[in-house]
Amino acid sequence: KCRVRLEYSWKQLWTALISLLKFVVHHETDLVHEHNIFQLASQVINIFNLFITYGDTFLPTAGSYDELYYELIRMHHVFDSMYSMALRYTTGEVQWKESAAKLSNHLVNVRAIIQHFTPKIDSWSASNHLTALTEDQVLDVVRCNYDTLTLKLH
Repeated sequence: KCRVRLEYSWKQLWTALISLLKFVVHHETDLVHEHNIFQLASQVINIFNLFITYGDTFLPTAGSYDELYYELIRMHHVFDSMYSMALRYTTGEVQWKESAAKLSNHLVNVRAIIQHFTPKIDSWSASNHLTALTEDQVLDVVRCNYDTLTLKLH
């Protein structure tokens, strides 16, 4: 068995993907009548799921994996909005209902990461009497709390 580590600035990719999701959420009302935005969003989320589930086999360092989690947590509002958008289309007889349901299911791991680490970060922040944390402080909290995180294999 051989492992290949891909040297790349992964943070740029994650930022671009999150920006695409932000665009879709922001322009939902304009796009949803003409395009299956849920299928596009699912494809983007599945790229994140690939990194979440298998990133340790090809990301160059453990720090790269930590940075992925940091970006997901930092940009949680985009994923929260994406999930809310998907839920709105899973009820009633609406176009794209099935695709919206798939998107909400694909968001399980991203949401689990956000829901797992956010209270731990908030607790650490409160116990250290800080209102704003640096990236390094958040990464330290993330590194110390991987062991209690449960994810779903995709």
